[in-house]
Amino acid sequence: MPRPPLEGITAWSLLKEARERIYTLPPDFPGFQAKLAFYWQGVWHWGEVEVQGFFPKAKLMEDVKPLAERELASILGHRRPIPFEQGEGRWPMRGLEDGPLGVRIALEDPFHSHLWVREGRLSLIQRRLEEGELRLHLLSWKETHDERLLPHRFVLVQKNARGEIHRVEIYRDEYTRVGPYWLPRERQVEVEGERLGSLMIRLEELEVRK
Repeated sequence: MPRPPLEGITAWSLLKEARERIYTLPPDFPGFQAKLAFYWQGVWHWGEVEVQGFFPKAKLMEDVKPLAERELASILGHRRPIPFEQGEGRWPMRGLEDGPLGVRIALEDPFHSHLWVREGRLSLIQRRLEEGELRLHLLSWKETHDERLLPHRFVLVQKNARGEIHRVEIYRDEYTRVGPYWLPRERQVEVEGERLGSLMIRLEELEVRK
């Protein structure tokens, strides 16, 4: 039988536990450098990337450089450590129904966020934006050596202001351990929108900056 709705403090603890299981890099992370292979619109491009802290700078052709940097910045930005109490934990929240996706938690934040937690892991994140709605389905995770979690396969669904689905992005992320850090090794994205698009990033010879 489904459990009844949760009290706010229980919802807060449930979401905090799920968020803190996700692997993050330390605040003083120095960054890294690597060889970079980038695939976009049927063409492979080769270059290098240097990351200072959480900010990537790619050496690629100018027409693809911003896109590669944006994807790398997205990966690294989600590994940035933000205390739960300074992020989602600062908003009032309440637990709603418990279903196949887990317990749904509603936040009173500017994005009217709803998050689902199943078996201690986030399974779905929904946020309302001015131009529509985003839903991020977290399908699978990778476990680190200390049982922290890294998102592996996930799907981003974007709706317009009329509630119509207009873009779907399917992601697969891979990681590798370099010294004490888990760093991105590969990202593949398939985009369904006005047309099908494929993007891939591969990083090799990763070295942590001194």
